[in-house]
Amino acid sequence: MALDNIQFKLESHAYERYCERVAPVSKTELISKLKEDLKKGHRFRKGYLLIGETWWRAGWEGKVITLFTCYGRTHIDIPQAVKWAKRYRDRLRLGSYAD
Repeated sequence: MALDNIQFKLESHAYERYCERVAPVSKTELISKLKEDLKKGHRFRKGYLLIGETWWRAGWEGKVITLFTCYGRTHIDIPQAVKWAKRYRDRLRLGSYAD
């Protein structure tokens, strides 16, 4: 699949969390950055998407990626951390505690 043809659908919640957890930016700039970062590499597993060091909760159907929320930039493997938190009835602390 050609990544040039991928379209992003950015939910309001995902955009707000990105601005809060990563950096304030316009939606247009963010979508452009996502498209560029996607070409450099990505990881999509069980609804979690890693693009350019930023983790997202996402859906990918055909040529459309819908971003539901942003977990921010972190060295943590978010899918594994969420799995662990569910198992032990705990929570993830995101933001300044994520790094």
